[in-house]
Amino acid sequence: MSLRRHAASAASLLAILVAAPVLAQPRPGAQPAQRGGIPKQDTPYILIPVLQSTDRVLGVTAADEIRSRFQSEHSAQELFVITKTNINNTLEASGYKPDSALNSADVMELAKQLRGEYVLEGKVNKTGTGNAVHLETRLLTKSGQQTLAQPLPAIDAKDVGDAAKQVEHVVSEALKGAPAYKLCRNDYMAQKYDAAIKDAQASIAAYPNSTLARTCLLMVYSQQKPAPDEVISVSEAILKNDPGSLLALGNAADAYMAKGDTTKGIEYTMKMWKADPTNQTIAKSIIQVLATSGSPEVAVPIIDTMLVQTPGDPEMLATKWKILLKAARAGNPKLWKPAITAGEELVKADSMAANLDYFQRQIGAAQSDNDVAKTQEIAAKAAQKFPKELSFQLLLAQMYLKAGQSQQAMAASRRAMDVDPKNTTAALLAMTAANNMNQPDTAMAIAQKAIASGASKDSLGQMLLSNAIPAFQKAQTSKERVDWEASLKAAQTVDGVAPSPQSKFFIAVSSFSIAADALTNAQKIQSKPKATKEEKAQACEEVKVAEDNFTTAQIAMPAGASVDKGAAGQIMQGIQTYSGYVPQFKKALACK
Repeated sequence: MSLRRHAASAASLLAILVAAPVLAQPRPGAQPAQRGGIPKQDTPYILIPVLQSTDRVLGVTAADEIRSRFQSEHSAQELFVITKTNINNTLEASGYKPDSALNSADVMELAKQLRGEYVLEGKVNKTGTGNAVHLETRLLTKSGQQTLAQPLPAIDAKDVGDAAKQVEHVVSEALKGAPAYKLCRNDYMAQKYDAAIKDAQASIAAYPNSTLARTCLLMVYSQQKPAPDEVISVSEAILKNDPGSLLALGNAADAYMAKGDTTKGIEYTMKMWKADPTNQTIAKSIIQVLATSGSPEVAVPIIDTMLVQTPGDPEMLATKWKILLKAARAGNPKLWKPAITAGEELVKADSMAANLDYFQRQIGAAQSDNDVAKTQEIAAKAAQKFPKELSFQLLLAQMYLKAGQSQQAMAASRRAMDVDPKNTTAALLAMTAANNMNQPDTAMAIAQKAIASGASKDSLGQMLLSNAIPAFQKAQTSKERVDWEASLKAAQTVDGVAPSPQSKFFIAVSSFSIAADALTNAQKIQSKPKATKEEKAQACEEVKVAEDNFTTAQIAMPAGASVDKGAAGQIMQGIQTYSGYVPQFKKALACK
């Protein structure tokens, strides 16, 4: 949203003055307070109220002197000076003391009641010794709902009378540009933009320091969209005389942004806010501009100021949180922690803000900040509030596993499996937790259930193999038959749930090793000169074991040969060689 649209807020109305009666101006036949008779229909009226001052009497005296000077220097038909009597009567009718020094909003409402087109607003104070005074004044006028100001040169005078003389002179100079300014304003309202530009230029020619004419130019530019440098030139000319002009600051900020000078754009944007930090309409507009800039965090002090004015405002808290997140992502990692804190403040003020998006952003911020504890804390809250959101449960399970909290990891991963029974990641996490707690049977049961629900058999089979591998490696090292039997059992268990080349290879190697050992035992018994009947029966049992395991190995190895082709070839050759001895042993031992 353009800052220029919020550059000048409407003055607050003085409610009690609105209801006050408008006192009559001089009538035909009445003695005028000013030379030249009565004002004409189009004569401009000027209101000169009591000036602001630390010395109340001085403020009244200075206003009286200035008013008197204007009355003596101007005809009533040229510029009518609203009389002190009318000012005081209107104030008293509204419950104000006649010596009241009003604020800008109230004095403009007073001018409205008294037909004042211009208001001389200012403050006066004594300087040094004697009667010397310092004045700062400006000419105010209305344009629609906006109050526009024409700053006037500061005045140092030897006394109030001298000050009044100088003030009248600078105001008269400023009013030389007024007729052309009025034409500019009227042509602008009639959408005669080219004519309005010429009017403004004529006004500036008549009064080179005219901020009113330049303000009219900016209003025309807002419709014509000239080059940014033209807008900047006019804005800077206004700011030279009126550094606090919100309209000029807003236009300059927009123009600098339009030409790609973000640094200057932000500089003028901040000046705009500092000129009126209590105006929330302007502040919100500025925040929107800064939020899209390369340094969005610059908006945070403005938001903090607004939060002092309206503590707990959810809109501002949400804006602050998102701006800090954006700035952190843009390359300022120091802002991750403030962003997380801002998010927490948001949900304290508005519990409804703690939605899925909120938790996802907060978790992302904590992860980016490498804050494991905070990530786990946020994930736990998210999983509790949204138990059906799979991603929260999975993240929590992973974090528990990394922290060595296997029991909690098991619970979180099982919740994830409840949400999505076929989710392979959830099953793998649960199986890992089971293995960490030395519960292989539990891991097997988890795999069986997940595969039955549609989870990846290959992935879960690889996890199950992690339980079979240690048994296989132990048997390879010890060469003991009991270890080969344990390896065979583990491999067959895995193969029954998720068969793979690896499980087949383990089965083939283990069963061949068992068969070879059994055949060796049978040979030892058979070779005894006087083997007993019991020993021969035992030998027959060993032959049967060898025969069964050779068959098992012969069936499994083709499917497992890709794991180690060299070993697979040797085993297949061994099966062919040794299995040929089985019938001979059966015959020699008279096995049934």
